[in-house]
Amino acid sequence: MTDVDLEIDLIVLDIDGGPMLDECLSSIRAQTAPPRSVVVFDNGSRIPTRAQNVIRSETNLGFARGVNEAFAHTTAPYVGVINNDVVLDPDWLEHVRGALDRDEQLAAVQTIIRRPDGAIDGAGVDISDGTFRQIGYGQEIGAPLAVAWGVSATATLYRRSALGGRVFEERLFAYYEDVELSARLRASGWRVAVLPVVKATHRGSMSARVLGRRALRLRTRNRYLVARMHRGAGRIGALLWEDARLALRGRTSLAGVIEGLWSRL
Repeated sequence: MTDVDLEIDLIVLDIDGGPMLDECLSSIRAQTAPPRSVVVFDNGSRIPTRAQNVIRSETNLGFARGVNEAFAHTTAPYVGVINNDVVLDPDWLEHVRGALDRDEQLAAVQTIIRRPDGAIDGAGVDISDGTFRQIGYGQEIGAPLAVAWGVSATATLYRRSALGGRVFEERLFAYYEDVELSARLRASGWRVAVLPVVKATHRGSMSARVLGRRALRLRTRNRYLVARMHRGAGRIGALLWEDARLALRGRTSLAGVIEGLWSRL
């Protein structure tokens, strides 16, 4: 029998995850030192989530607010956010908790995340070209990777004292809230890190399926909002050029660009 890690609470946001949520929770229970608690936030599932310690919303509050609502029910010094479509390796918590223990200036840490086909899903966030990119996506494991500027909320452990009273900026609703948080943490003098080990599998985002056509508008809009909120985190010119190229493939939203550039912050 494994010992419980009393220093850690985990948050799993769910919308109709079904068997994927079950696999995610099973991987959490299988950790070499499972967390003290797992708070599952049911964010408006059509069929209510059946799991222990569930907080339910009748409507979709968005990823950012849903995580914040769950965060209010945690008290541990370390709080993790795990997507419901992620399966953790048994020693994931051991690695990320160890990194926070060793470095008191580290606010957030993730490992490299693989896809089911074995390629890299993500190794943090890169902003070097003025846009926001998942490092290593689609590359073979072992390929050279850029140094991460930010971390993804796909599977990350955070230091509570660095977060204050909330995790994510709720105005974003969904998408790029983890990029905004990375910028906020760095601006406050904290560090974030990606460990050079592969310790989790991400089976693919369910957000687009849940949000439908709204997903593209949010993905487009939020990039501009983050760049406007945090000087140096993204460049408006680079984002506009990226959207001009994406428009040729129908992969951007003009309404999202307009809202992102001119909405009040």
